[in-house]
Amino acid sequence: MANSEPKKQHYVPQFLLSNFTQGKKKRLHVFDLKSKTSFVSHVRDVGHENNFYHHSSNGNQMEFALGTIETEVAPIIDQILNEETVANVTDQQREILCYFTLVQILRVNAVREMLTEFSQLMLDEFVDEEVEPNSQAEALLKQLSAANSKETSIDMLWKTPEQLLPHLMNKHLSLLKAPKGDSFLLSDNPVVKYNNLHREGRGNLGLALKGIEVHFPISPRFCLCFLCPEIVQDIRNKVEHHHLEVVLGGKPAQDLTEALKLLNQIDKKTTKTITKEHVIHHNSLQIVHCTRFLYSSKGDYSLVNEMLEYNPNLTNKIRLQKQ
Repeated sequence: MANSEPKKQHYVPQFLLSNFTQGKKKRLHVFDLKSKTSFVSHVRDVGHENNFYHHSSNGNQMEFALGTIETEVAPIIDQILNEETVANVTDQQREILCYFTLVQILRVNAVREMLTEFSQLMLDEFVDEEVEPNSQAEALLKQLSAANSKETSIDMLWKTPEQLLPHLMNKHLSLLKAPKGDSFLLSDNPVVKYNNLHREGRGNLGLALKGIEVHFPISPRFCLCFLCPEIVQDIRNKVEHHHLEVVLGGKPAQDLTEALKLLNQIDKKTTKTITKEHVIHHNSLQIVHCTRFLYSSKGDYSLVNEMLEYNPNLTNKIRLQKQ
């Protein structure tokens, strides 16, 4: 009897890749950062590795679990694209969308690379150390390996999304639209985090940190954005405080048009058409955070080439730095 278990296992779902194709043949443009070349491919042949989710203890259970999640979320994303708004997304749909977004953050090669780098940093600490047999240190060393990074990342997928869900549900969901003539790129690490607030000597991309935004392109024209509620509340407080100063203190009124537009867009969940410069910003995040492959509906990789010329190290990322 033929083996019915899937061999090609996608870390970027085919339904999402299909949104970036043109024509009926489901083909899209792909850029390989390592070889600095581009090609055209069918969605079934990109964004995957053979047996990517195969685990020594439970086989391909994760692959089947991910298929169930994708079946639930695909109609929600189709609805958003067809209606061009998130205003009609129900609370239950929003929870499914947030859960899928967190799963997508964790299911990619970038996570495995980070785990492997962390393992190597830890191993380097024991280079000149004598480790006692049957000790906790010895057990840790056995766990720290590139092979184990795969299974660790799969184990994380079973429990971590649910643990992180409250942090993403707490954010304001909005939809961004690219202006005519511009389009969003997608990468093999498609959900990216960004924070304008700098934390000296510490990372600033944790989901619970103030200022964190989560960006997720779902088509060449549209990108989901999860905004920090604390930043939105800060803007709201400043607007209200300024109005009080004008009314009670006689201070001259300032132009708050942009702040009011932002608050109105968030409150009414209206879709925001962003500028060309903002599209470049979003696409640059996809390029910086990708592992190797970028996907495009148009095949325009001028921004990628510019960034590679400025920083050739984009082809050889180091995700963790020893302090």
